[in-house]
Amino acid sequence: MPKNSFLFWQPKTDYLRVLTSSRFGRPVLIFLNYVIWLFFLYLSYLLIKHNFQIFWQLLFATIFAEIIERMIKKKIFWRRPMFLRHDLTPPGLVDKWYQTGAFPSGHTIKATIFLLFLLYNPVFSLPLFIIICSSLLFFRVFIGFHYPIDLLGGIIIGFIIWLPSHLILISSPLNKYLQMIFNTIFFLN
Repeated sequence: MPKNSFLFWQPKTDYLRVLTSSRFGRPVLIFLNYVIWLFFLYLSYLLIKHNFQIFWQLLFATIFAEIIERMIKKKIFWRRPMFLRHDLTPPGLVDKWYQTGAFPSGHTIKATIFLLFLLYNPVFSLPLFIIICSSLLFFRVFIGFHYPIDLLGGIIIGFIIWLPSHLILISSPLNKYLQMIFNTIFFLN
């Protein structure tokens, strides 16, 4: 792996070590690692509220994304940069998830899928979405969880997964009951 290549760029400073050695750095690291999932949950709510059919599309996209990501990461094309610096998985993060390969970035796969759903269903500000997701994804490169190529791979895979997922249309009596449950849980109608 060429160390001078942009696709495998890493900062000279070990920001993961800096963060984990700081009293407030560990909670910030854990928060920034997991907050994106809460953000995606909120976006799922907005999308499903806007058009219930998106429930099935998001479900299939998420299942496909998880399966494809896990299959590819098992190959371990390259280790995460943090391990090349001899860092350990920070406490509060699931070590098993970080022991697989770095490629592709699962966070980026899901961010790409949500971006594409939002392009077709504008229920949230696209510039704000891009700012939030870009910040969180680039943070993962800076602290050594990923290389830029992992993000690029995540974008491509996310787009490929979204293509068939956004075409899924399930017309079923089950939709009526699922929508009633959704509306009840979120006090809609």
